[in-house]
Amino acid sequence: MKASVITLGCKVNEYESQSILSQLKSAGYEISEGYVVADVYILNTCAVTNIAERKSRQALTKIKKLNENAKIVVCGCAVQNNPKQFLINKDVLAIVGNAGKENIMDFISRENKELIDIETHYKNTARPIETRTRQFIKIQDGCDYFCTYCLIPFMRGRSRSRDLTDIIDEICQTKASEIVLTGINMSDYRIDGKPALKTLIKEVDKLNKRFRLSSLECNVIDDEMLEILVNSKNFCPHFHLSLQSACNNTLKRMNRRYTIEQFISITDKIKSKFNNACLSTDIIVGFKGETDEEFFETIKNIKRIGFSSMHVFPYSERKGTVACKLNNEIDSAIIKQRMNILLDIKAQCQRDFIEKNINTSHKILIEEFDGKYSLGYTENYIYTYILGKKNIGEIIEISLIKPYKNGMIGVE
Repeated sequence: MKASVITLGCKVNEYESQSILSQLKSAGYEISEGYVVADVYILNTCAVTNIAERKSRQALTKIKKLNENAKIVVCGCAVQNNPKQFLINKDVLAIVGNAGKENIMDFISRENKELIDIETHYKNTARPIETRTRQFIKIQDGCDYFCTYCLIPFMRGRSRSRDLTDIIDEICQTKASEIVLTGINMSDYRIDGKPALKTLIKEVDKLNKRFRLSSLECNVIDDEMLEILVNSKNFCPHFHLSLQSACNNTLKRMNRRYTIEQFISITDKIKSKFNNACLSTDIIVGFKGETDEEFFETIKNIKRIGFSSMHVFPYSERKGTVACKLNNEIDSAIIKQRMNILLDIKAQCQRDFIEKNINTSHKILIEEFDGKYSLGYTENYIYTYILGKKNIGEIIEISLIKPYKNGMIGVE
């Protein structure tokens, strides 16, 4: 029997999909990922935006074109948000929200049309399928922040942290050359109810394995955290700090927990400690009430910060959030115009970062070979092309010499 897992959404979903693959493999299935012919499909959905949720529904049509008799189990945030949109599809055997993914085999052989309650404590899953390159390590789930635009606390539940010993044990067992610590709000990682991300990082650093941090809230970056990271020999200097807006009025309506002045102060400190770090962020365009003045304030501050890259999204209203009750919805034509402006700024930010890295030395993790180039990311997250075939999973020292396609050419 063949089984395939299809994943939409975040890095936590990717981790959980790898865990589902591990469960399937242990049960004797021939496993694969994506839209390939199979007997069983596990669709791991996303609901962070309306588009993500629509793609989750559209995936069912793609699956049926591959095998109209396949068993389909749908799990994840889109199910948690609105199970009815999948229940009306007669081809769906079972639905699973975010609770139940750790026991996916229970749902493959029987019909299930009801959701399990969201967990209140962190629940371990099967260890994910191994990779020789980059392995996600989930350290936390859920979120207590309740930003006004976001459904995630309702889809994932309240913040809960994984046991430190279990995290370290998984990292010790993985064969991957690089790990990425991830969570729904990993900045809120706790031990015995107390903030403990710094403690975790120090313990991870002792393992002498190259590691990255997934998306962080800026307020977790203080002087002590920066000193820990500066003194680490294994940390990859890539900071992804979720900004969402660079205007205080908009941030207040979003219920974000910082001011733009605080954010700028933190990014300035990062740059003073890490000369060549990648600094990326997320920006929501056209949030309710965003005036022209607020948008131009965001532009000014984004340019002041000098990001290496940005993920730019149009605001997507999610039913059930506080933002639904806010007035002054922005016209779609204005959102499109603002998107184009920010996408141009994003492109310039990326060009500037690439130019800054010409003739600099780095270590690249080889992830694939395209027939001509060995490909992978430097520690500061520049996609690099090296002529010739290298060993997958190997970390090699290179110099970046010029821009190329979506990254740079590197030479040993």
